Amino acid sequence: MDRLKELLLGADKGEEATVEDRVEVIGLSIASCLNRAADYLRADLSSLDYEILERGRSSLFNSQPYRLLVTILPPEERYADLEEFSIKIGAGDRLLSEELDQYVKPKHMDGRVMVRIYRTGVFLTVYPPLGDGKPIEEEQAFNRIQQTGVQNFDAARAREVIREAAGESIKIGPYLPRPENDSSCKVEITPDEMKAYVRVTPPKPGGRHLEVVDVVTALKAHGVMMGFKEDEILKALNEDKYMQDILAAEGMPAKHGADARIDYKVNIKKDRKPMEEDAKGRVDFKQMNLVENVVVGQVLAEKIPAQQGKPGRTIFNRIVEARDGKEVEMRQGRGTILSEDGTRLIAEINGQVVLSSGRLSVEPVYRVVGDVGPKTGNIMFLGSVVVGGNVLDNYEIKAAGNVEIGGAVQKAKIEAEGDVIVRSGVQGTRIESTGGSLFAKFIQNADIRVSEDVVAGEGILHSKVEAGSRILCNGRRAQIVGGAIRATKEVRARMIGSQAYTATEVVVGTDPRVLAQHEELSKMLAETEEKLNTTQKTLATLKARKEADPDGFTDDQAETLEKNEQTIGRLEKKRDEMQEELQRVEEYMNELGADGKVHAEKELFPGVVVTIKDANQNIADTYRQVSLSYDNGYVKIGKYEKAEEAAPKSWKKR
Repeated sequence: MDRLKELLLGADKGEEATVEDRVEVIGLSIASCLNRAADYLRADLSSLDYEILERGRSSLFNSQPYRLLVTILPPEERYADLEEFSIKIGAGDRLLSEELDQYVKPKHMDGRVMVRIYRTGVFLTVYPPLGDGKPIEEEQAFNRIQQTGVQNFDAARAREVIREAAGESIKIGPYLPRPENDSSCKVEITPDEMKAYVRVTPPKPGGRHLEVVDVVTALKAHGVMMGFKEDEILKALNEDKYMQDILAAEGMPAKHGADARIDYKVNIKKDRKPMEEDAKGRVDFKQMNLVENVVVGQVLAEKIPAQQGKPGRTIFNRIVEARDGKEVEMRQGRGTILSEDGTRLIAEINGQVVLSSGRLSVEPVYRVVGDVGPKTGNIMFLGSVVVGGNVLDNYEIKAAGNVEIGGAVQKAKIEAEGDVIVRSGVQGTRIESTGGSLFAKFIQNADIRVSEDVVAGEGILHSKVEAGSRILCNGRRAQIVGGAIRATKEVRARMIGSQAYTATEVVVGTDPRVLAQHEELSKMLAETEEKLNTTQKTLATLKARKEADPDGFTDDQAETLEKNEQTIGRLEKKRDEMQEELQRVEEYMNELGADGKVHAEKELFPGVVVTIKDANQNIADTYRQVSLSYDNGYVKIGKYEKAEEAAPKSWKKR
């Protein structure tokens, strides 16, 4: 019981071993230790941090007090520049990072003093303050020297060091050995022999501080041969990092080689690409971008070769084996070309990319099993498109090859560079082919433009159809009724018009594309001539003013007159060029006109207007089995002419 009383009394008195802004305290509880440390360090409790060196416990027969290492936290203003940033990232009003000091230069910091006892003597280092920090006073420095246990030193030299505060370590006294008070270190090595940690104990008054060479010697005594982190050791010793694990040596880990991999330059997972917004922020949900189009010569994939591993070494200088990366084979599929070195896969044709069984292929045909609709979105493909079902309203297909549709097309849009084949009807659709023909069962209320033939088995009703070659309705009941029909060579049908005298326009002998060009040129020529006439009138007015009143003619008017003269010159040149181009187009149209013909195999009804070349014919009577051709400025109605060559294959035979 007496021993317990003595222990508690000693704990209540407290034993402090201070090192500048930290103190080691013993007490009955953590709270009593912190209160005692706050009084000694003259600091507020909120500015203290602590580390439990020995955890206390209390029992009837055996009690042990707490032993804490208490330190003063750095001032809040040290990282004033980061305060706003820390609040933004949600770290509170200050950043609590132990590694922050090595990356951020403090804005404000008080000066500090460091006393070190080495074998070569006693050294004093005084660091200057930063920003609005306070400098070290002489009394503070001498107190620190006394706390370190130094008795014999040159006070005058110490005052000079304090006054200069140059941050340099200056010798101020001799070394008096007191080995029982010297600092020491304990070495711990990780099981994998890759890291060595040291834990340094603080020296007692008058004891020698450890130097880097002392720590390195201790490491070597434990077999460490390489990886010494001398800079980190020196920094830890200068910052009095006592009773903390300090990484003092580190081996070089092995670097395993990365495996070879295939870097795909295209979307092989068929992920939906982000939908694009238009200028008004609207998104077209039909543009789903499910087709991955590629063009000839495009790089589809690239092989990143495997890398060799780089062996490592432990701190005992033992070799750590490294694994080399595994190789992978670049597999070639249809429609692709593999480079000679086997590292690049290139598209051989235009089409869509397909990954199957580890092979990347380019398919020239894109197939849709069902309908083109919400599940597929609009389709744009650099090849041919085959649709098993229908094309639903308001959807689009654009293809660089042919388009084949197993069902019907209504109120949709189809663009192709090849043939368009619709196995059912076309109704309310816009179809355009820049290099092929259209084959359909029937066409109704549609807008059709193709560069070759239009073949409709059951007829064309109330549609605008333009063909670069022929328009053929070759079924048993095939009939052309209403709308505007234009073809370069011929229009052939069982019946043209209807018994109800439905207005029907048929134009042959002129390429619809050339006719459209002629109309556009004529419109542009008229606009140019109108603008030229207006400018000429303005120029004539300015010239009249200049002649009537030369002195009152201003510089601005003179500049306007000059600009009008230049504008007239450009407009006249433009007019002449368009007139020449229009003349060439008309000559070409005249050459085509002689071959244009219209054939009605069964009947030609009133209400039909036939235009061949520059001649028009309003059909007023019903004609049977007739052919219409151009004859010296008139449309000639003659005997029906059978087709001299076989009609194009219909969609049924394709």
